[in-house]
Amino acid sequence: MSKNLQVTATYVVSHLGLIFFLYPIDVIESTNEAHWMPVLCGFLFHLAIIAVYLKALSYFKGQNIVNILLNKSKFLAWLVLLPALFYMSWIIVLAVRAFSEVLSIAILSNTPLWILMLLFLSVPGFMVLHGQIGGLLRLSVLLSFLFVVPVVFVMATSFQNIDWHYFFPLWPAQGAFSFLAHSAFYKSLFAYTGGFLLLGFLPSYAEFKSRAIYAGSLILLPSYLIAVYVPVLTLGEETTRQLQFPYLFIVDTIEINWLMFDRINVFLLLSLVAFGMFFISLTFWQILCVIRLGMKDISPNYLVPGLIVVVFIVCLCIPDWKTTDKLFQWNTALRLYVAIATPILLLITGWIHAKKSKVELRKT
Repeated sequence: MSKNLQVTATYVVSHLGLIFFLYPIDVIESTNEAHWMPVLCGFLFHLAIIAVYLKALSYFKGQNIVNILLNKSKFLAWLVLLPALFYMSWIIVLAVRAFSEVLSIAILSNTPLWILMLLFLSVPGFMVLHGQIGGLLRLSVLLSFLFVVPVVFVMATSFQNIDWHYFFPLWPAQGAFSFLAHSAFYKSLFAYTGGFLLLGFLPSYAEFKSRAIYAGSLILLPSYLIAVYVPVLTLGEETTRQLQFPYLFIVDTIEINWLMFDRINVFLLLSLVAFGMFFISLTFWQILCVIRLGMKDISPNYLVPGLIVVVFIVCLCIPDWKTTDKLFQWNTALRLYVAIATPILLLITGWIHAKKSKVELRKT
């Protein structure tokens, strides 16, 4: 099977699980009109960091980010990898807590939250222990075949009750880029930056071409727009702003007479649960790479269960959804540092490496 296909599927699937929950309300809160502007700005920011990241990795053929940094400078490795490690650990806590909360609200209200959190930890932990990255890459293709079609079906049918008048004005009357001063916009960038670090860990295990990642990014763009605009076009901006999960609410109101299922949102939720578990398993694997390659070689059989226990305890200490939302907000500064500093520092390291290589070739 083509590695480009596996990596592209992994990239798309890991991001799909991040789009439809918190992202719509964050974008809607950041501006009152022309919501395409924060969506497009976030997407361009995503493309920019990906372009820099991939260019930096191209200087080191077949090496992952941990080996690159450790071979160049331990100080630089700590400067990049320690914040990234803390960021990924924070991501797992927030992802497990958020996915569990959404699943509890939507379809499993009688199920204790701790059981759902344990499910979101144990299944990804099992996937990492028994599949490693090769198994996860192959699993991404299977998940694409099983769940992408239902998600596309739900996205298509969610246009059922829209009113195109809510799409206007296309350009704000004043303060076109005022959303850049709103904290909700930077919080929404989680949907763009949540999984980009993975690309730096893959070169040692799977060769892929940059155009495969760019193609995957373009595939995701309609999802970002639909997640934001379908609630706005259906209910209007003011009403949508009052909802906690606007896109899930809209999907729950869809009526299809010929469909045997009463609630179409089950298709979306089950797909997003699968994508969410896959995203958590990928983040687990990246943490394993940093700890085992950068700090100490510990057996995954001990490390993964230990991580699960620590994350589970931290998740239990989060009392409610309001606290979870605050943690997403507090995570913004670290997220931006990792998203901006990691590609730039790696690119500078790549330039220096390329210059030294040219000098050495001239001497020989």
